Amino acid sequence: MNEHERSAELLVPYAAGQLEGALRTAVEHHLDGCAECRAELEIWRAASAGIVAADRAVVPPAGLAESALRRIHASSRLRRTLLRAFGLLRAQAYLIRREMWPASAAVMAIGILVSFLMEKPEIVRFLAPLVAAASLAAIFGPEHDPACELTLATPTSPWKVLLARLTLVHGYSLALALAGSLFLLTLVPAELLGTLILGWLGPMTFLSALALLLSLWIGTGNSIAVAYGLWVFQYPRFEQVISPAAAAAWAPVLEAYRRFWGSPLLLIGLGIVLLLLALWSVGRSTPRLVRA
Repeated sequence: MNEHERSAELLVPYAAGQLEGALRTAVEHHLDGCAECRAELEIWRAASAGIVAADRAVVPPAGLAESALRRIHASSRLRRTLLRAFGLLRAQAYLIRREMWPASAAVMAIGILVSFLMEKPEIVRFLAPLVAAASLAAIFGPEHDPACELTLATPTSPWKVLLARLTLVHGYSLALALAGSLFLLTLVPAELLGTLILGWLGPMTFLSALALLLSLWIGTGNSIAVAYGLWVFQYPRFEQVISPAAAAAWAPVLEAYRRFWGSPLLLIGLGIVLLLLALWSVGRSTPRLVRA
């Protein structure tokens, strides 16, 4: 780059008065002998003068600064927190795999239809935890998030990202299961609706929380296999395939296991503990490029 080209690139900051020292001296020395640059400088000075004149012609409303400050200070801490939370939820909704939403809805719809046709509402209890577990096991990590590195580079902590996705996906699964339960009111007396909901709510909370936690430790596929195995293990009748003596020995264990899955309040409590453990775990196990 020759002297003329270097000086031409510096004409704009020179016209704005932003050059000092040796650079300003060099440009002025070049302008003394270059008519082309002097003509271009006049154009930039005229443009600068026009911008300044237009800016001065704009009169701000009276009390604008005071009004802005009042609005800033009047905004409650709770409102600012809610706005930030909503913004995080909206941002994370775009990063969750899109096919998950229709896939979960389709599986639940098929299960509800089968329940209705067979007049067996307990099918919803069996299916809802499986759908929720598969959904939560696939909400975090590079294998599911095409923008994982970008996500980790933001000032938002990993546990906040996971919590936002957990809220969206688990809330969606709950809505699907609740809609299915309401649809099955034709099969279940209204006074038993609460029992039906608790029948899938407890297992859904525990199983999905377990699948989420395990997905952070051993991967999505393995976590789903473990969660599904634990859930299905309560249904087979082992006394039909093992000896009577072995069946009698295992009967108390299997009965206690089935009672565990039939205790919604216990399952909800354990599920909350597992979710908190998952949120704590992701903050310690996920590498951070920028720590919040």
